[in-house]
Amino acid sequence: MTRLPFIFGLMLALLVPARAQAVAAEDPWLVTLAALLADRYQTSGQLQLDWNRPRPAAAPADADLAILSAPAELAPQILVTVRATDTAGRSSDHTLVLRAELWRDGWMLRDPAKLGDPLSPPLLDIRRFDALREREAISADSSAELNFARAVPAGRLLLWRDVARRPLVRRGQTLDVVATDGRLTITLRAVALNDAARGETVRVRNPDSKKDFVAEVVSESRASVRF
Repeated sequence: MTRLPFIFGLMLALLVPARAQAVAAEDPWLVTLAALLADRYQTSGQLQLDWNRPRPAAAPADADLAILSAPAELAPQILVTVRATDTAGRSSDHTLVLRAELWRDGWMLRDPAKLGDPLSPPLLDIRRFDALREREAISADSSAELNFARAVPAGRLLLWRDVARRPLVRRGQTLDVVATDGRLTITLRAVALNDAARGETVRVRNPDSKKDFVAEVVSESRASVRF
């Protein structure tokens, strides 16, 4: 029986640090600031914040927060000035130093890829990454048609320099161009003068008039133009 207090004390010693970490992660200031900054920067992904310096002791935990100044863009460490207003209406300004992480899903190859291979999402695995530290990583929600621009080994996060946008129109190819002028729409055949991916401009030539004009690629072998 004499060992029970010791065992109980040991369990408390092990559990308290974990609980302290959980409470810190739920700090209401961090939760509110993450929401405010995510809206300010229009972030894609899950923004998580932590204190690089502790929250000012005089700042009430339940204060309403407003951001007075913040960096032009997010970074792993940011300096933010906020105004905290307590329940009695008293306001105080605080400059905070925060650590930031922006978590997104990225792609990782199961098997090596060769130059020119198409990037096929069903053949890839998902890996979480911090977009503030791995800024070149491709988000798994990217909708661009991509080919590998070089050989890439399996087992690492895919980067934008690993790929190139897949041309949907190639130089010398005949394509359909949908021309719109108000309510009038016509489709004509033209010859592409350069390669272009979806959303890019392609210079085309009317084979009858020999006139060149610019259109926007909308799908495979198809572009559109407005007059």
